[in-house]
Amino acid sequence: MLPPVDSPSAALGNGTGRNYAHVVDVQLRAFPSRDDEFVEYAEAAWAALAAPQTPEALQHALRVRYPAAIVTVQDELARRGDAPLVWYAFRTAAIGTPPIDDAVEPAPAWAILDDERRFLEVSPALAKIAELPARRMVGHLIEEFSNPVDPTIREDIARLWEEFRSGGTLASTLRFNYADGRPREVAYRLDAHADGEGRHRLSVHVLPARE
Repeated sequence: MLPPVDSPSAALGNGTGRNYAHVVDVQLRAFPSRDDEFVEYAEAAWAALAAPQTPEALQHALRVRYPAAIVTVQDELARRGDAPLVWYAFRTAAIGTPPIDDAVEPAPAWAILDDERRFLEVSPALAKIAELPARRMVGHLIEEFSNPVDPTIREDIARLWEEFRSGGTLASTLRFNYADGRPREVAYRLDAHADGEGRHRLSVHVLPARE
């Protein structure tokens, strides 16, 4: 089991854009710390990570099984002297989204969800991302359109929805492969009651392919 962290929330908001390949002394901490299966998977992914080890590479490895996993890096100001730099692996987390200008698709992709996370309205652009007609999505739960080969995604969506309902907004990224299995990641944002009471707006854009 990985050791507890003093303040894991302090790591949220730090992106994975910095390159720490030159750092040798790095420590990994995984959350939820009581989720033994995720912690063990994170440890194994960390151990198998090829050089140069980067937060982006670890996040990519984790998302093979946990599509909503996030890896963040400890803020330099939170580091204590010569203590190891800490990377935080979260099974799910809201860290914000990249700029919309990075989107692959030109048209806004959005949907309106109800309090039970069912689709009430679906834009043509979002239906294109889902690779389904919009009419087939309306009235169904968002997780019904997750990849069936991802065993953890339904539970992860439920976790993220709870966070959204308590905070009113949620923004992050996740892996959402094409129907033919090709890898793809998307950024999303949820805003509570943005289209009226009980009508929550989901905005999505496809991220550039990982190099």
